[in-house]
Amino acid sequence: MKTLLYFFPAGAALLFYGILALFGSIGAIHPAVWLFAALLLGSAVLMCKGRWWGCIGGLAVGAVLLWMSTRCTGQTLDIEGPLGIVFCVYYAICGFLIRRSPCAGHGVPKRP
Repeated sequence: MKTLLYFFPAGAALLFYGILALFGSIGAIHPAVWLFAALLLGSAVLMCKGRWWGCIGGLAVGAVLLWMSTRCTGQTLDIEGPLGIVFCVYYAICGFLIRRSPCAGHGVPKRP
């Protein structure tokens, strides 16, 4: 059950943009969005396998969102900043917890 939490950000992004593509046009969604969704999915797979460094993909997406929040885009809602902070904190905590896990990386407990 715990490993399903790693797929939550990727699943939410794919669901959101999938609905937008279904009701709108798939060409209206920037290709970088699909790249970042794939990056989140890859991060989730790596974290499920116990690789703590899998969180780097999610941290990169969070950093890009934070960078985008510094640009003036004329949007009514500035969602990139808070969402970038949430992504960075979420993936940092996930990476820390996986790294602290006794079976991190290889499925073999660490020796004391």
